[in-house]
Amino acid sequence: EYLEYLIDQYQNLIYSICLKSVGNPFDAEDLTQEVFLSAYKSLAHFDGLYEKAWLSKIAVRKCLDFLKGRYLFLTAS
Repeated sequence: EYLEYLIDQYQNLIYSICLKSVGNPFDAEDLTQEVFLSAYKSLAHFDGLYEKAWLSKIAVRKCLDFLKGRYLFLTAS
C-alpha cells in the first residue's frame, strides 16, 4: 500500500528527473521503474521521513549509474 502511495505521489517527479538526466524517454521510463523497485526493496530501512528527497536521491544515483555504464560502453567500442 505504501509503495502504491509513493508511486502515485512521486511518479511524475521521478520520471522528470530521469528524463532530464538521460535525455531519452524510454530509458527514463525504465529508470523510473528501477527507482521504485529499489525503493520497494529498501522500505524496511526507510524511516518514513523526507520521502521526496529519498526517492529523488535514488533516482539521481540510478541515472548516474546508467550514464556511467553508457559512457564505459561507448569508450570500450
